[in-house]
Amino acid sequence: MSSEKMSSEGTSLDTHPGNWARALSKGLIEPVQLVREGLVGQQEAHALDAVKDVFDIRVPQAFLAGIRAGDATLARQVVPRLEELVFLPEELEDPIGDERFSPVEGLTHRYPDRALLKVTYQCASYCRFCFRRYKVSDADNNLGAEGLERAFEYLRAHTEIREVILTGGDPLSLTDAKLAPVFQSLAGLSHVAIVRIHTRIPTVLPERVTPELLAVFRRSGKAVWVVAHINAVSELTDVAKASLGRLVDGGIPVLAQSVLLKGVNDSHEALVALYRSLVTLRVVPYYLHYPDLARGTNHFRVPLSRALALVRGLRGNLSGFAIPRLILDIPGGTGKIVVEPEWARQTGPQTWVFTSPVNGAETVVNYPEEQSFSPE
Repeated sequence: MSSEKMSSEGTSLDTHPGNWARALSKGLIEPVQLVREGLVGQQEAHALDAVKDVFDIRVPQAFLAGIRAGDATLARQVVPRLEELVFLPEELEDPIGDERFSPVEGLTHRYPDRALLKVTYQCASYCRFCFRRYKVSDADNNLGAEGLERAFEYLRAHTEIREVILTGGDPLSLTDAKLAPVFQSLAGLSHVAIVRIHTRIPTVLPERVTPELLAVFRRSGKAVWVVAHINAVSELTDVAKASLGRLVDGGIPVLAQSVLLKGVNDSHEALVALYRSLVTLRVVPYYLHYPDLARGTNHFRVPLSRALALVRGLRGNLSGFAIPRLILDIPGGTGKIVVEPEWARQTGPQTWVFTSPVNGAETVVNYPEEQSFSPE
């Protein structure tokens, strides 16, 4: 019996979770392939060679049907554009200061109890807004055996680290054979309690989430969490939903992080549709990132005031657990902050003004200051 079936959109999809290498190989990596698929024009393709020289191309097979059908929310994320060659003065090569906090190659230790371990700089899809585009896609930056051992020497020596975040690149673009030693080494770190995995795999290469991969996770003996990068509801195809289901059913808590992107999800309707769909799939919205000041990504940014208004509009329209935090990574590496709308402000010694998330009305409330009380 064929392993192929028709999705609800009528597209032929290979749903067998073991065929991920074949699905990966069908991604588009050259401008000439984009022309052949009708994604860019012939004249534009020649100019895109210069874009590819700056940051590689990989349009995942999982997005192709939607892009061919004219889905701009998918195309804008992965199809290269000439605007990427426009660098603004305020844009930075390393916008979040990874290198500033990298004591050894491939490891970033910014916060006391957490460390990022970048086991690869390869991805199953190259997001055109990537904040690590200065390193991602270049295989020369990948950690070899010696580099990985130096990173683990650092982790062993720093017992204040209780959480290791596997990132890159996309750690799940590695084979099980390459991931297994990483998880076995993590198992030997008694002070590490949590392993977090940042990945786009569930939507861009859903076949990769296999029972064998879940078995690799379990080898660490740690609490394993997956943070899936998902920006638009159209990414949640049948096979992507099945991929997320395999993680959750396998005992892996799944959070979602998104990037607020012009032309992708910068509307109330787009965000509500995405977050309602995620919680239905038992995936908890975690962060909505304001785009970092990475070089060549200005065409993705919306005004920060608009970002705040969009997040404010979610309150009262979604359950509390379906609303992510709006996150801004302060340029230069001094950390992430939560950027929040103002729901409460103090106008007097005992007076507060609260804004309703239901109708936007303001309510004035008197709250007496705490007073000492002595029983008679």
